[in-house]
Amino acid sequence: MSTHPPGPTTGPVSTAGPAEQRAREAAAQRLGLEVGEEILDGGSPARVHRARTADGTELVLKVLTAASGAVDGHDLASFRGKREQIELIRQAAPQLGAHYLPVRDSIEGSGWAACTTPYYPSRDLAACLREGPEGTRRFFAHHDAVVHGLFVHGYATRTVPAPAGHLTDVNLGRFLRRLPVLARRLPEVAAADELVINDRRCASPARLLHRLSDEHAARLRRLAPPRLMFPAHGDANVRNILVGQADRETGSRADPETDYRIIDPRGSVDHWDPVYDLAKTLFSLTVWDPALRLGFAIDGGAGNGTPRYRVGFRRPVYPGYRSAAHGFLPYLETSAIPGLLEGDPGWRQRLLLTHDLHVLAEAPCRLSDLKPKPDAEGRCAPPEELALGHYLMGTLLLDDLVRQLTGPAEPDVDRHLALVTGGPGREAGS
Repeated sequence: MSTHPPGPTTGPVSTAGPAEQRAREAAAQRLGLEVGEEILDGGSPARVHRARTADGTELVLKVLTAASGAVDGHDLASFRGKREQIELIRQAAPQLGAHYLPVRDSIEGSGWAACTTPYYPSRDLAACLREGPEGTRRFFAHHDAVVHGLFVHGYATRTVPAPAGHLTDVNLGRFLRRLPVLARRLPEVAAADELVINDRRCASPARLLHRLSDEHAARLRRLAPPRLMFPAHGDANVRNILVGQADRETGSRADPETDYRIIDPRGSVDHWDPVYDLAKTLFSLTVWDPALRLGFAIDGGAGNGTPRYRVGFRRPVYPGYRSAAHGFLPYLETSAIPGLLEGDPGWRQRLLLTHDLHVLAEAPCRLSDLKPKPDAEGRCAPPEELALGHYLMGTLLLDDLVRQLTGPAEPDVDRHLALVTGGPGREAGS
């Protein structure tokens, strides 16, 4: 999160529409806030600004306006549900709740909703991976603290039997339900039954998922969670976990075991699969965060016949991200996660499948987030470019994983992730 004080907005010119501007002004007036710079780090369509009260208290103001075509999770109902979920967490899982930034104010107007949280000087969970030597070690130290807070003291609070069909309805269905949003903006790609991506011939995701459901239902059942757990989050990407920064005035260092905060849960109090969140973190490292920070490089097009594309990132991916992504499952094996998931033998393969589905489901998400997305060079990628890049990389991943899952051997995790990461990175000192 930015550490600049409220004041004139800097950086990319705001793309907020008239309705968004009116909603922000109305929220600021009702709450008595001086609104400062826009924070562009988030991945939802909500507009987020630094703000200050009359007595100088620093806050973050988040405003969402109703929009047609918004994907599930980007709607006003989910926005309202976040406060309810945080309140439940703080009551039922207080050790985890202490790490959540509390919602201070929550108001609504005609077609919009807004909330404020305390301002927390921090960096995202993956920031250390962009700094070179020792970054991977520090990332896993931070994440280990999060595992204990979010999973041991959160998800493990309660369990219920998972309903039959949960994996198909939730994980596979989430992308299929969002596909019409993508089809309206990128019809040639979304309608293609087959694509050639980076010289690999891939079946379309919809075709692959229907094949999994129809021809390999028994295998899907073996991957499904036997139980769901307390709704500890539901969207644990690396930008929703904030690691505290050292206090500039006192010089005190931030302790990763205690100085982290969690924001923006899914917005539902229904029980959930913790593997979904582990896959969200992995997806942040392999595709999502690199795409937003570095941009996609895409060549090719639909043209006549089978669409052919080459897709990668505009700049080399940070070695720390690659190292952490390829080390993620081995690290989880040494953490508290296997104990939490005892009696759930399919969790590792479910994590890979859910990771790939997160990449695909993010494609329509990019189309409902119109905020500028400046990369490391200051270039703002159009939503369609980010959507296409996620769809192509997700297709590449899912096609490979379905081949591996329906084959005789266990999936080769490194080979699979290397389709988008290029292989494990190696940092000096890691």
